[in-house]
Amino acid sequence: MIGYGAIVLALLVTMTAAVCSGAAGMVRKAGRQSWEQNGRVCYQISAGLIGIAAVYLLYLILGNRFEYAYVFGYTSRDLPLAYKFSAFWAGQEGSFLLWLVFHAVFGLLLTRKPAAPAGTMAVYSLLQAVLLIMLLVKSPFMMLAEPRLDGAGLNPLLQDPWMVIHPPVLFLGYAALAVPFAYAIDGMLTGKHQEWLRPAAPWALFALSTLGAGMFIGGFWAYKVLGWGGYWAWDPVENSSLVPWLAAGALVHLLFLAKVRPGAVKAVYAGVICSFSLVLYGTFLTRSGILSDFSTHSFADEGVGGLLGLTVLVVAFLAFALYIAKLPGMPSGELYPGLASREFTLALTALLLAFFGILVFVGMSTPLVTMAFGSPKSVGSAFYNNAALPLAVAMAAALTAGPLLGWGRTQTGSRKQYIWLALFFLGGLLLAGSLTLYRPLIMLTVGLACAATAANVYGAYTRKISVAAGFSHIGVTVMLVGIMASGAGSQSAVVTLIQGQSQTILGERVIFAGTEPAAGGAGFHHTFHAGLDKTEVRSLTKLNSQGAPAAREPGIYRTLLADMYIAPIPQEDADHGPELTLVKGQPFTQEGVDLTFIKFNMAGMDGSGDVRVQAIIEVAAGGQTQEVRPELTNRNGYIVGSTVKALDRYVLHITGLKPGEGKVTVEFKDEKAAPQAAELEKLEVEISRKPLINLVWLGAALITAGAGWAAFNALAGYNRQVNRGQGPAART
Repeated sequence: MIGYGAIVLALLVTMTAAVCSGAAGMVRKAGRQSWEQNGRVCYQISAGLIGIAAVYLLYLILGNRFEYAYVFGYTSRDLPLAYKFSAFWAGQEGSFLLWLVFHAVFGLLLTRKPAAPAGTMAVYSLLQAVLLIMLLVKSPFMMLAEPRLDGAGLNPLLQDPWMVIHPPVLFLGYAALAVPFAYAIDGMLTGKHQEWLRPAAPWALFALSTLGAGMFIGGFWAYKVLGWGGYWAWDPVENSSLVPWLAAGALVHLLFLAKVRPGAVKAVYAGVICSFSLVLYGTFLTRSGILSDFSTHSFADEGVGGLLGLTVLVVAFLAFALYIAKLPGMPSGELYPGLASREFTLALTALLLAFFGILVFVGMSTPLVTMAFGSPKSVGSAFYNNAALPLAVAMAAALTAGPLLGWGRTQTGSRKQYIWLALFFLGGLLLAGSLTLYRPLIMLTVGLACAATAANVYGAYTRKISVAAGFSHIGVTVMLVGIMASGAGSQSAVVTLIQGQSQTILGERVIFAGTEPAAGGAGFHHTFHAGLDKTEVRSLTKLNSQGAPAAREPGIYRTLLADMYIAPIPQEDADHGPELTLVKGQPFTQEGVDLTFIKFNMAGMDGSGDVRVQAIIEVAAGGQTQEVRPELTNRNGYIVGSTVKALDRYVLHITGLKPGEGKVTVEFKDEKAAPQAAELEKLEVEISRKPLINLVWLGAALITAGAGWAAFNALAGYNRQVNRGQGPAART
């Protein structure tokens, strides 16, 4: 009752704050300050109520209050404390509340001096009201009809340190993009098209940093935990985070361009609206259940899909309608003075990011569009890979030219600079060749990325670009090399390892040491020794509460230049016995048991039921004989084999038959056979070698750090401007 009541009250107070702030934005003189003050106070109260709801949910989780459906669904008594915290945002309801908490905290920052304009707070409060309505529809405070003694527990896949921080970091970015959106709507309504650019810039950069960090952490978690060997699968849920990040990247470059070219303001408005609308659209796609057949990460529809879809349509329609109505009054002018200018490279970079975002948007929306025509389909990884590669080449080229150019019409680089860039480009080509990356576009990307890295180091050193920008740009180029090398240059092999025996696979020595239970009985480890120094590497199979495998973490042998990725292949067939082929009338002896296939027997041919083919087999052992009849059933076009037991110990599972040749195949297993203790353990694994994958993680860290550093610089610059008493538009 406390949590639900806090949400209801927060909605009422938030709406009051929106009305007061909206009135303050419309009142010209008398009473304006009072309306603005009331709006600010109401907003602060609403943020406090949201905080109460969040703290109360955390109290319920930590207190094992399993009478609440959310607590029961995502926690249990034996769940470690860190994962009890992460259970807060493990489900739809909790993740909406987490998003709302960040939104409220950012709103409180906007009410501090220099406070955001009243119109901005009105828009921001309305967005908060939408999140509160979603929480009322999908509340984490619903109670079960009967209290439970223990909870269902947290999905073992989510019980990982990286998954503890991945959602919060991502939601920081989602919440931050609402701030430039609110500023932009207010800017269009008031006609102050440039005043909002400087206060909005730190938020856009912060969103770029946190969205990127959240995505990269998710990719690292997938690489470390899921065991499929990659970090990005173009899954629709992954893409729903990538598209807003690309849009935020385009927006940031346009914001820098608009500081010197007022004609870019129109594009900035469009970028802000697209960025935030794409956050809402991605949320709708992943939480409405539409993608549940196309994504392993997608939420099922739990009653909020319609509301989310309506929110996307209303927000995007109203924002773009206002944009079109105000377009004639926005500043105009040329975007760049010439091709050899910083302005051109900024516009080109924004265009490339936007175009990439559109391609991914089309791909991830394909299930939704095709669903309207009655045959939902999705696009494969090849679509994205083929579309992204030319854009990667263009991006690397832009990052090479940008740091060497100044604002306005400038001289291009010197001959000496070009010679150095050419040397780095050739070095990149040689690197690609050494990794057997012979595809022309990939070689070109690696070569240009190496040249771009050198250009940005030079640009940051000579202060042609900021050090923060240099960090981010170098992060992109380093990541491009890492993606190309670890993707196109990856090698893999499926092998069977025998315990204690050394095998050389993909150039590395590997020894399978054995299997042992994990601490607390939560699963089991496979232990390997890899490399010349026999470094110990362990994979982990986690078990769920029923004792069945629920997550398979690979073992990773890390070196500076490459990872060896060891992923045990699920052994569902480990308990199965050998497959035998029995010929009609010919006895077959297996492990001292005589098996004789007698004949086939057909059933269900009259249409009264499923068509079945029985194989009558005589099993004889220890002076006893029994006839069993395993059968194959044709059920709706699928052939299903049955399992039978003979003499209370021999299990036969029929797998196939050839009536024309009088043959049947069965799997045979003696359930009471003594274990062969002396036999060495075998393990089938897929081993991959991923060259230069560390560059992917290094690039991700540099991009995130650079964008965060730039956000701090932009905020400090804005505060210095305000403290000097200059208007926000003084330097825009």
